[in-house]
Amino acid sequence: MPRDRSPIRVQRVSRLRWWWTRITTPHAPLRFVYHPPALPAGLREIYVYDPGDYDIARLVWQVCDACRCGSINKISIDQEWQRQGLGRRLIHRALRDGPAYAWVTSGQSRKPRSSSRS
Repeated sequence: MPRDRSPIRVQRVSRLRWWWTRITTPHAPLRFVYHPPALPAGLREIYVYDPGDYDIARLVWQVCDACRCGSINKISIDQEWQRQGLGRRLIHRALRDGPAYAWVTSGQSRKPRSSSRS
């Protein structure tokens, strides 16, 4: 049974950018939207949206070119979308930003929290 969710995309993506994303990927089952860092070593984010335009996954990472290191800060995937290779695709995207860098991850939280507001 699908849970009751509301689209979260309005807060993260401008209407023009979302329109362009929809026009350029009309038959894509998932849409990956990248948010570049404001500063060179700032946070980078990818949000993944399902066909109903719901936010279903998120990856947050940082790369420091001076230190030659990267950090996976957060990865979250809705339970119904897990075990489909989505996490692997997101991690591979982050690793492309520093292929020969040393990578670390933040600690795993004890209780996973839902990204949707009930």
